[in-house]
Amino acid sequence: MLVPHPPFERGAILMAAGTDVAKTGDAQLELIAKVLVGEAELPANADPEAMSRAIMERILAAESFEDAFTQQNLTPWRSMLDRAVLVRDVHFNRSTIDGAGQSIYAVVDLVDADTGESISVTCGGANVLSQLVVGLQQGWLIDEKRPVKLIENKTAAGYGALWLEAA
Repeated sequence: MLVPHPPFERGAILMAAGTDVAKTGDAQLELIAKVLVGEAELPANADPEAMSRAIMERILAAESFEDAFTQQNLTPWRSMLDRAVLVRDVHFNRSTIDGAGQSIYAVVDLVDADTGESISVTCGGANVLSQLVVGLQQGWLIDEKRPVKLIENKTAAGYGALWLEAA
């Protein structure tokens, strides 16, 4: 199920699972880039109240019984392979999964380029995280005429490598 997400301030990065909203700028994106290559860590979650508030806002924005009374897990972006989308906001969070891939993941607010539906998805793939960082640094992702789609390429070892591709 695709879960609508309330809009965040355009151009903001939400770091550390609900804390420290900061305007997207070179310093924040440089920190994320360093985290991706293992040279830094995202700050620890310092404000559980902010996370709780975000969950309550999603519940209060529910438009149906099912939306209000179903646990709201975000959709993995992987479930939307090959769908053209426009990226609206990216929120980098510290991962709480031990020993799995990157130490961060992204919550990405998207608009389906065909239907106009707003959705939020998660992605922790290193290639995609890197592409999101460079797309934000260069200002490419806020361009209404530059939709992207998530694709998966199988590696020789049988893994699925995720990439963003121009749609």
